[in-house]
Amino acid sequence: MKTPVTTDITAVRNSVWVRWLPNALPAAGYITFKNSAQRRYTITKVISPDYKSITAYKTVTDSESTRMEKVDFTTLTIPAEGELAMTPGFYHLMFEKPTRLITPGDNARVIYFLDDGKVFKVKMPVRTSPELY
Repeated sequence: MKTPVTTDITAVRNSVWVRWLPNALPAAGYITFKNSAQRRYTITKVISPDYKSITAYKTVTDSESTRMEKVDFTTLTIPAEGELAMTPGFYHLMFEKPTRLITPGDNARVIYFLDDGKVFKVKMPVRTSPELY
């Protein structure tokens, strides 16, 4: 049976991208989700046929340093009629071990699993800079 696709979640225009790095280095991914429903959604899992591993991180800054802390996907909640921003310096995904040659201009196919049993599918453009739309 095919997993149903949500119609409540969309991506904010120009917020979706994966930062390309050479030599198959881990690549950070960014997206801002918009939720049109009157209920919140929690992301439970993220997969891609283009990468073997995807993990979530949050950038944490204190008085002495800035570091990335790994977070469980279930901490990523899209509020009812609200947004969840995964942006540089905040939450982001790490795409590791590409399954094919990924270069700027490609799209990473990504599937976000939600707590209601549905999925959100998106093609995330791969580029070297957020300014390159």
